[in-house]
Amino acid sequence: WPKLNWGLLLGCGLARFTSSKGKIIPAMNRFFTIIVSTSMYLIWNLRNTRVLETSTPGSKIEIRNRWVSLMNYALRRDQLLTTQTKFGPLAFKKQLVLKTWSGTLLDEDSRPDDWIQSEGVLVGIRP
Repeated sequence: WPKLNWGLLLGCGLARFTSSKGKIIPAMNRFFTIIVSTSMYLIWNLRNTRVLETSTPGSKIEIRNRWVSLMNYALRRDQLLTTQTKFGPLAFKKQLVLKTWSGTLLDEDSRPDDWIQSEGVLVGIRP
């Protein structure tokens, strides 16, 4: 991933990752956008807590848990947005969601290849 700067952070949705052959990798683009925008949201939220409520935002463990919770929410949202019956042609493609989250799931090896409709799928973060 590129070195982060303010321009890249604020324009994370415009970042484009390509293969060695120059082909755009949509899943990596999506995952980068999800991680950066979610992290920026959490930082903004922690800053507001500190400044407006004049309280400490929490310990490192609490902040980590909040971040993992936000990532799990994003994963669950992606799972739900693949529902063809509800969203029809606007539904996310299953393969894009599977590729986006590939390599990030808790106990991924024990999951079926198509875990989209599975309950209890969580993002696995090593301490």
